[in-house]
Amino acid sequence: MQWRQIKTLFILCFLILNAYLLFMFFDKLEELDYGLAENEESSTFKEQLENENITISADLPEEELDKSYISVNQKSFTDEEVESLNGLDGQQSEVINGNFIVSLFEEPVTIPENADNTLISEIVKSKILLSDNYTYGTWNEEMNILVFFQEKNGLPIYYNQNGIVVVYLNNDNEMIFYTQTVLGEAESPTDTESLIKPISAIQVLFDGNRLLAGDEITDVNMGFHTRIPLSSGEQLFAPTWTITVNDNENFYVNAIENLVFSSDEMTFLTQYITDTTETLQELKDGNEVKEFVLNHLNTKLIDKSE
Repeated sequence: MQWRQIKTLFILCFLILNAYLLFMFFDKLEELDYGLAENEESSTFKEQLENENITISADLPEEELDKSYISVNQKSFTDEEVESLNGLDGQQSEVINGNFIVSLFEEPVTIPENADNTLISEIVKSKILLSDNYTYGTWNEEMNILVFFQEKNGLPIYYNQNGIVVVYLNNDNEMIFYTQTVLGEAESPTDTESLIKPISAIQVLFDGNRLLAGDEITDVNMGFHTRIPLSSGEQLFAPTWTITVNDNENFYVNAIENLVFSSDEMTFLTQYITDTTETLQELKDGNEVKEFVLNHLNTKLIDKSE
């Protein structure tokens, strides 16, 4: 009797083991098929790029990346930070509503001719508060403006009015004043997710007819882009691939949802300047900083509209 029960138990164990091994076999087979399909798709896309003479000179990260959305509130400057701001030499500064700095240089600050990004960054960061929080973004030559993005979790947050330094230059490319805002601590409301690879982000641009024949992908970087404002006043930022084309045009692709963000730099800066002129109305009439900055900004807006 016992032998019959033991034999039945052995048979059941072997059946379970065989079922498990069969499951593992089909799972591996599916992974292999998926990998082959992915390689074939990648190969086909590269052929499409070659047919359009679209080249990729940028180094594309190959490792798998896991990141999450982050949510952040705008931060007010502390009393200690305002005191440090007032201690910066050669500047006349105002803090508006506790979270917006406008600072006028008593003498224009020269940016050497042919200065590279590193030198520009060093010059600007030596003149602003919380400089380690920002990274050099771009020099918009049409507006003659330098843009510095705030960083969170080691990555820049692109084109967000609540975490940015905008430096205004005169016709001699000298710094004459800047405005500054800062975001607070970042929280991750979601678990980390696997990000799409850069080549997939490039394919999104290609399929959306955003790449033209003869284009060159010259740089690829990771940052955050505004996803959606939350009802609490927080803002949700998505991990984002920045794809630079021909060294002069950036596209932003949500690295989780595979969506292209609309980021027209000129539209952003025009709106930012317009909003800045409204914020400056909080200062009393006759304020030297207000009068100088408003005059400069209104001139830029008039030139832009012509």
